[in-house]
Amino acid sequence: MTELFIVAAERSGDELGAALIRDLKARDEALSIEGIGGASMALAGTPSLMDMTGLNILGFVEALKNYPLVLRKVKECVDIILRKSPDAVVLIDSWGFMVRVARRLKAAGFKGKIIKYVAPQVWAMRSGRSKTLAQSVDLLLSIQPMDAPYFERHGLETIYVGNPVFDTDFSKHQGADIKAQYGLGDRPLLSVWFGSRPSEIATLAEDFKKTVLSLKQIFPDLVVCVPVVESIKTQLEPYLADLRGLEEIHIVDETEKLAVMSASTAALACSGTVTSQLAGFGVPTVVAYRVNAITYFLAKQVFKLNYISIVNIASDRELMPEFIQGDATPPNLAKAVSQYLDSAKARDFASQALLAQTRLMGAASGQKASEKAAQVILAAL
Repeated sequence: MTELFIVAAERSGDELGAALIRDLKARDEALSIEGIGGASMALAGTPSLMDMTGLNILGFVEALKNYPLVLRKVKECVDIILRKSPDAVVLIDSWGFMVRVARRLKAAGFKGKIIKYVAPQVWAMRSGRSKTLAQSVDLLLSIQPMDAPYFERHGLETIYVGNPVFDTDFSKHQGADIKAQYGLGDRPLLSVWFGSRPSEIATLAEDFKKTVLSLKQIFPDLVVCVPVVESIKTQLEPYLADLRGLEEIHIVDETEKLAVMSASTAALACSGTVTSQLAGFGVPTVVAYRVNAITYFLAKQVFKLNYISIVNIASDRELMPEFIQGDATPPNLAKAVSQYLDSAKARDFASQALLAQTRLMGAASGQKASEKAAQVILAAL
């Protein structure tokens, strides 16, 4: 029996892993899959063999603070993989964690194939990582079409499988229940996305709350929906408490996120995967981001691009207005969101541009990314 081991260190990787597991099993029922991940992989039939809590880290300073934890988890992860001795291991996203796992596996004489799913964004910063990864893994599954040349020049086989974000069903009918539930009628719906990492809540939640309060004064009929990720619900609660009592502000479970996106007139979002999903629905979106000041300074020295949102990067245009660091203030955010709530023409222009761009960024070869990834992995095995 062929044995595969899948590792995901954070929430987005866990979701990728779950989709991959389902498509692998659909193609080969006899394949044995074990792994380390989260709730999504567990629901797909692969419960985690270790606890990955605390690895949802972003930023240089934040990574340094958590470095001892990362090293302990890397060792524990590698020990489990070596004990299981699978035919191949798939390491999903999370560059800093996964490259350490791959290196330790190589050093320990691991005989199986090491496959990396999602490349570090070397076209944006730190291109030297391409050589490091080529020395550490045997195969790379890429989700961005611009990845391959950076890794192939160092001899790493790289296969573009498509961006899994755009595998989502972006049909507009999903929002019908939300519209009926809140009796929207002709009233606008603003969806607010606080982020999924503790550091994002710490740096942006207060400004997002103030922005919402300001917009409610400007647009009294505005309905606001705030989907909340379970992992940061407790941390976010003090900010949500100030919003709960206000009319037409609804705190909803993350499971309703696609319906909320589908029904949204406009959105305010912390930069991340959610902005690409909003783009897929054609939702005019204002993006904000803020990190530790030292992290930002260091990133500015190596970051090669003008934007942080993948949709903006791919189009080389600001299809989604971005407000970074000191620019991410409630007045700036409220003003940017207001242009979409005020003007149907501005909304339509932004929406059509986003839809056109995301069509260009869809999956490879007409397949979903997870289907293509499963096909490539099984061929490699």
